[in-house]
Amino acid sequence: MEDTTTVRDALEAAIPNEEATPAADPSPAPEPALSADPAPEPVAEPAAESSLEPDKSSRDEKGRFKKTAAELAAKPAPTAPEGIQPGPKSEPKTAPQERAPASWRPDVREHWASLPAEVRAEVARREREMQTTLQETAEARRFSEQLGKVIAPYEAFIRAENSNPLQAIDNLMGTAARLRTGTAPELAQLMAGMVKQFGVGRFGQPFIEALDSALAGEIPRVDPQQAQLQQAIQQQLAPVTQFMSQFQQAQAAQQQRAQEQAASEVSQFIERAEFGEDVREEMADLLEVAQRRGRELSLADAYRQACLVNPRVRSVLEARAKQKGAQQLTGAAQKAKAAAVSVSGGPAIGAPKQESADIRSAIEAAIAMNSR
Repeated sequence: MEDTTTVRDALEAAIPNEEATPAADPSPAPEPALSADPAPEPVAEPAAESSLEPDKSSRDEKGRFKKTAAELAAKPAPTAPEGIQPGPKSEPKTAPQERAPASWRPDVREHWASLPAEVRAEVARREREMQTTLQETAEARRFSEQLGKVIAPYEAFIRAENSNPLQAIDNLMGTAARLRTGTAPELAQLMAGMVKQFGVGRFGQPFIEALDSALAGEIPRVDPQQAQLQQAIQQQLAPVTQFMSQFQQAQAAQQQRAQEQAASEVSQFIERAEFGEDVREEMADLLEVAQRRGRELSLADAYRQACLVNPRVRSVLEARAKQKGAQQLTGAAQKAKAAAVSVSGGPAIGAPKQESADIRSAIEAAIAMNSR
């Protein structure tokens, strides 16, 4: 009778039973015997047949193969051409040393170099801030100066009314605004008050009649012959008047150009000179006196004379001259000491003695030895 094998039996027979397998022997396995024939190397399986189309990801936009990371890493660094050597590295530029502020006194500026670098830097920063502030407020200061010049001729009237310049300007501008924007009754009242205050109060009642005549439009009569003669004279003098006007304009323009050029030269000279800002006023006085006397005086001569006139600048120059003279004397003394030689009246050491045959020869030999 044939054994019937079920599907379950077939599956159990195909699956290995782990429990049935014997445990591994912990003892080390015996080394295999060396064989004369080497073991055959495993034969590599043939690679799968590549596709006919190349891989587009390994090519660049021009169709060339891209370099791998290993090739890029092995690429040597670019070297300089033969005969050309790299130049030295440029050192960091140092900031130029700040000069002492020109507003300081000359004797104080002499101690500028002895100040610490931090102090000099802080002083220079503050000076730059002050210069910036002065430049930004130049327009306001110029306007204030011009306003002061305009108000100066009328300060007596302002003080007489126990007022100040700002209040006076406000009153005048308010009156002008009422004259332009006020109604007829307001304008009449304002004009009446002005007439009483400044007209009748100064000239009395006849001022009313003069004002009435002026308002009525009465025009003084003019002699026709006199008017015709005056017109003819004006026509004859018109070319002369025009020429004089043009000449005056050209002369004024030439004077203005000369003044601007002189001011520019003076400003540049003072900026270059060490004590220019200190002796500016002295130079102006010297140049003005020379101009009044008709004597030419250059800026350099005026600067030298001004330095001698200013006591502070003169003291600094004298101190420098003394220091320079002392240094020169010290150098001359050292040179003289180095060049000095000892002079002796005795005979030179090791001089050969000459045998004197007679008295004359003995005298000559003694003279020769003593004269060395």
